[in-house]
Amino acid sequence: MLCHHRRRQHTFRNRRVHSGQRHHTDAVIFSKDDLVLNGTAALTINSAQGNGVTGKDDVKVTGGTYNITSALDSIEANDSIAIYDGTFTINSSKDGLHSENSDDDTKGYVYIHGGTFTINAKSDAVQATTYLQVDGGTFKLTAAEGFEATSIQINDGTIEISASDDGINGTQKSNSVGTPNIEINGGKLTIVMGQGDTDAIDCNGNITVNGGTIDITAQMSSFDYDGTATYNGGTIIINGQEVNSIPQSMMGGGGMGGRGGMGGQMGGQAPDAQNGNGFGGNGFAR
Repeated sequence: MLCHHRRRQHTFRNRRVHSGQRHHTDAVIFSKDDLVLNGTAALTINSAQGNGVTGKDDVKVTGGTYNITSALDSIEANDSIAIYDGTFTINSSKDGLHSENSDDDTKGYVYIHGGTFTINAKSDAVQATTYLQVDGGTFKLTAAEGFEATSIQINDGTIEISASDDGINGTQKSNSVGTPNIEINGGKLTIVMGQGDTDAIDCNGNITVNGGTIDITAQMSSFDYDGTATYNGGTIIINGQEVNSIPQSMMGGGGMGGRGGMGGQMGGQAPDAQNGNGFGGNGFAR
């Protein structure tokens, strides 16, 4: 699907549901193979009962403006979602971006190089089965969970998350990746948690913070991890107070806890994410 015209707007709607498929064919835009969205036009998608965009292999986006409202996942891919740039306004009754291959748990990546994302989702704003890597972009995410994957790496970007469950969740969605982990190397993260049993950054494995600024507002837990927590650099602010360590599963304010052992490294080898290589093998089509 190519959009080349700067001022042209395309609107698509779909109310039909096609049942009996493991991955939804009830999408406004559906591809049995790879799908590339590029150009500078505006694309509006309204899916009353299904997904907005579905690709059975890789979905790549290099530019354009996308306004998607969907009853299920707004953008779903079997093998990977790779986004170089674009402006995305998403309202989803399920997940905003979702990558999962139920037949191969080595796949299901999400890689984001840049772009502007405003996502309101009832479940996850961005969910990957294996790796979720963010190298840049501007994000305003309102969802039950902001980012979820087995291995999450944030290298840059301006990220605002308002969540009612976990802001960032590293959980065992793929056995091939190994121990769940969250690694933060840069960027500016602002996480505001709702009331109840919530965690701003939750990992069923290890957490590593090497850089960036993490600003958390949480009435319950700021960090929760089952493995180790390693704090090598960056700034962590919890409820307005800068702390010098990663606290373990405690009520809001920081200061307690300590530096973990040598944990939190990427639990496996992600694809070569530079310019999208490894997500379908051909990089970004531009």
